[in-house]
Amino acid sequence: MTSYKRVDGVALVTGAGSGIGRAVAIRLSVAGISTLYITDINNKGLDATNSTIESLGLQSSPTVNVIPGNIASPEFVTELFGQVPHLDYAVNCAGVLGQDKPTAEVDLEEFDRLNSINYRGLWMCVKEELKLMVKNELRPYNAFAIPGEEASTRGQKGSIVNIASQLAIVGKTQASIYTASKAAVMSLTRSDAIDYSKPPHHIRINSICPGVIATPMTTNEAGDVSDRLKAAINIAPMERMGLPSEIADTAVWLCSGESSFVTGAGIVVDGGYIIN
Repeated sequence: MTSYKRVDGVALVTGAGSGIGRAVAIRLSVAGISTLYITDINNKGLDATNSTIESLGLQSSPTVNVIPGNIASPEFVTELFGQVPHLDYAVNCAGVLGQDKPTAEVDLEEFDRLNSINYRGLWMCVKEELKLMVKNELRPYNAFAIPGEEASTRGQKGSIVNIASQLAIVGKTQASIYTASKAAVMSLTRSDAIDYSKPPHHIRINSICPGVIATPMTTNEAGDVSDRLKAAINIAPMERMGLPSEIADTAVWLCSGESSFVTGAGIVVDGGYIIN
């Protein structure tokens, strides 16, 4: 009996230099990816992610391609995808937080900075990811005790996971442009799923809506939580920050055939924040 890989093939992770993106790259490597492309504006962070993957001592470690750059730049996005001839999975993690200001106090420069990454940059990447995936052959779901016809029905040509936010669903004071950018990611996800999940494309597109996650964006070097986030943590019934690995595990599930009937979804992983 052959070993079962949850994912097998080629994956791309944006924002892989730290936090959620790094955790996703690591989890995909453990799950069976053979080739991995990682990108981030943080070159040193990418090297650290690559070193972490190498240090795992996996029986079948992926070939990791480190491509630093800023997805807000159309020129870089063209350069990035010029180096990716084939793609089975993509997890779009790159994103930035906004300033604590209500709409009337936000200037155009800040609006453009945030949206150039959170929405426009993600959209440019998704566009290129779809162009690659539509050329793929349908791959049956490779799992134990799945009959051939069922494996084919559950097959896919690709899977895309976009990182949105719990704030794509609910509002937050002094965060209008950030919440709007993440709502845009969810809306893009739903509409792309309508266009690309059906035959002949068979590409599933989903989003994850994390709560407050312990990353360099939300904590300082000592691991202390910024004051602006303490209230949000206390709103969630679990009363703790989420871990990057918890988002990464969800991303691997959405990439894999285990989630073969899930598309256009916004999977909320927030410790219960939005129910409160």
